[in-house]
Amino acid sequence: MTRLRLLWVDLAALCLLAVYALTLLSTPTEVLAAVTAVALVVLLLTAAPVVRAAPAWVRSLSIREKSLRAAFLRLRDPDAAGRPRPRAPGLGL
Repeated sequence: MTRLRLLWVDLAALCLLAVYALTLLSTPTEVLAAVTAVALVVLLLTAAPVVRAAPAWVRSLSIREKSLRAAFLRLRDPDAAGRPRPRAPGLGL
């Protein structure tokens, strides 16, 4: 299911449970406690996919940092095999 559809399903469940709580519970404190509990469950269910998506973002950051470090590898060892040698100055100097 898409994230938007999950949100609508959770909202519908919250509304149905709130209506059920209004008909079943007698005092305003009981109604408030029931609605708060349902809202907490809905928040936990909708926040779970966001937490699972975090490692992809962290992985992209680590790959970017690794590529930035690799850019300076050729400067670290100028005498490595395969590196072009600098040319000597010409007669004009």
